[in-house]
Amino acid sequence: MRITYDKESDALAIDFRDAEYHESEEIYDGFVIDFDKSGRPMGIEIYYDASKFVDIDRLMRMVPEQLSSEIEEPLVEPVRHR
Repeated sequence: MRITYDKESDALAIDFRDAEYHESEEIYDGFVIDFDKSGRPMGIEIYYDASKFVDIDRLMRMVPEQLSSEIEEPLVEPVRHR
């Protein structure tokens, strides 16, 4: 699992697992779920105002140490939703 948070744009991405991307679905304004070719969720992205929905500081304290170093990394992957 990989968690990335971009403080400047207030965007959060949680990748559950690596898989071959197939499609995305916006389930709520700014909330996008990515699916693999089998239709299984691969991750979720909140593209703006993530801190209004997720306690980012608490999330950083809860994740294992090896993941917490990735949380401050900016999102670098392109937006894949429709």
